[in-house]
Amino acid sequence: MNQTVKKTIKIVVNVLLWVFLALALFMTILAFSAQASNAGYPKLGDTCLLTVESDSMNGQDGKGFKKGDLIISHVLTDEEKQNLQVGDVITFFVDLNFDGEKELNTHRIIERKEQDGVITYVTQGDNREMSAQPDAPIGLSDIEAVWTGKRIGGIGAFIGFLRSSTGFLVCIVLPLAAFFIYELVVMINTINKIRNKGKKQITKEDEELIKQRAIEEYLAKQGNGDKAKEESSDDNN
Repeated sequence: MNQTVKKTIKIVVNVLLWVFLALALFMTILAFSAQASNAGYPKLGDTCLLTVESDSMNGQDGKGFKKGDLIISHVLTDEEKQNLQVGDVITFFVDLNFDGEKELNTHRIIERKEQDGVITYVTQGDNREMSAQPDAPIGLSDIEAVWTGKRIGGIGAFIGFLRSSTGFLVCIVLPLAAFFIYELVVMINTINKIRNKGKKQITKEDEELIKQRAIEEYLAKQGNGDKAKEESSDDNN
């Protein structure tokens, strides 16, 4: 293998390992931000990253998003929650499974209501096949964020896989282990090169020459031994 191929392989390996390291750092940030957030989702300042879990917002007009997308939303202040408009896509807490626990849901506002100073919003998914009826009115305390209109297709599913135990092991732990082993090997090789610097390195040509000289010396010794035996036999005669 020539030096160019070796150098190319080394560059590719380094790039891949650093990509996995960046992914590991990204997932660590998401994990810590989710734990630090009382809402239980990744939050960086007033921005949150949410993974779409269904196709309820996958409308025919193409303005929404679909399952597996990653949407970037703005975390709302109490004042901002009061000034939302029809057409805004908001993320809110609601008991989707009717199990007494509230989960995050993201739908579009279709109506704003205000009665006796109390503001509520009615939402509905863009996909009318999955969301045929409007949702129950939502109070301000259950609203978390409003969608900024930015999304990254498909990456939400990938992040969801990374957050699973299998995904974390396959995509984070194993590559990181490989990275540190690789760097350890490189460090050891570098140390050995420094130690051996200035010492004569035996090449394959040198090895062949040493073998040839050893064979010649052996044959020469064998020849001298045979000659000595012949001389001794002549003396006895």
